[in-house]
Amino acid sequence: MTAAIVIGASAAVEIVARTETGVRLQGLIPAGAAPWVPDGLFDAAVLAVPRRWELRSILPPPQVAAVFNRLTTWRLRRGGVTTLTTEAWTLRHNITFTDACYVALARRLDAPLLTTDARLAAAPNLPVRTLGT
Repeated sequence: MTAAIVIGASAAVEIVARTETGVRLQGLIPAGAAPWVPDGLFDAAVLAVPRRWELRSILPPPQVAAVFNRLTTWRLRRGGVTTLTTEAWTLRHNITFTDACYVALARRLDAPLLTTDARLAAAPNLPVRTLGT
């Protein structure tokens, strides 16, 4: 069976933008690991970032277009949010529901969660291992 890793939205944006942090994070993904994300939540979170970068002139439009293209063509495995809701709800006292969906997916897959969110990684009693912070 192929090893799995769940990629948080913050980490994914860094990776596809090929930032210094993204290059470091890419190096933390085990060779051959299957990257997973919670379907729907992931797309809404990551696709808002290139728009914000363009509106704030953080990156020029051609670079924003490249980031958008890499995000939308990245071959990711997807876990349905509706199948994660009950498990995610049990984590509501420690983390946001959105973060809990990523954690629930990682727990279900017995996989680490790659994130740049230090607050999420430091949450008490997190039932998965985190990488990236």
